[in-house]
Amino acid sequence: MANATTELERPVPLYIQVVRQLRAQIASGELADGDRIPSQRQMMARWHISMQTASKVIGALKTEGLAIPSVGRDTIVAPGAAARIAAASVGTAHAPADPPPAPGTGVTATAGKAAAPAQIAEILGIPPGRRALHRRETRTDDSGHAISVTTTWFPPAIADKAPRLADSQPLPGGALAYIAEATPARATRAIEDNSAASANADTTETLGIPPGSPVLVTRTRHHTTTGQTIAYAEAVTAAGHWRTRTYTITGN
Repeated sequence: MANATTELERPVPLYIQVVRQLRAQIASGELADGDRIPSQRQMMARWHISMQTASKVIGALKTEGLAIPSVGRDTIVAPGAAARIAAASVGTAHAPADPPPAPGTGVTATAGKAAAPAQIAEILGIPPGRRALHRRETRTDDSGHAISVTTTWFPPAIADKAPRLADSQPLPGGALAYIAEATPARATRAIEDNSAASANADTTETLGIPPGSPVLVTRTRHHTTTGQTIAYAEAVTAAGHWRTRTYTITGN
């Protein structure tokens, strides 16, 4: 990418103009998955913007699921970012199954197959008791304490075409971004239910909280335009911690 300065139009907020230009570079492939996003200082030099505006640019790209933190202080293009931009251009809505960790947090993952409980089997559209792939991701704060745990189930038709879902390690861009990259399926609709509840025995052990502690339970079903379920997630968040969901909705 050239280092020459680029003029911006003042009527449109500066950070939005920069986001649009970087988004176009990602969509065209000029910035590919894993490439470094310009640093704040590089943005300041190229677009003659302030540090605060440059910070807003990076924050907006992360919110859209187009950029993620990398080792050190770099920000890189998220896996599947171009596919998400292409999907948005034709009027789809993208809601990540679980957002990338915020600065200061970490995530560990495990995956495996198990007989799907009757309620989950019905949601996935498979016979009760049929084995299905599920991923379990635990988020921790900067001190290493678990703050939430998410279990996501995938129908066999999706899991068979997206083998990395079975890896016991985090997916940098999220499960939905990887599914969109590995299969023809795209999540265009999400149904989310939230409820306050008491922690069960499994959650109590994972989150390290007393039995019966209050938790937030979030259940999300992700569907394609044809109504096919491609993922079902159940997240439990300990009291005192926010659970942030970012939705990018475009089209008519």
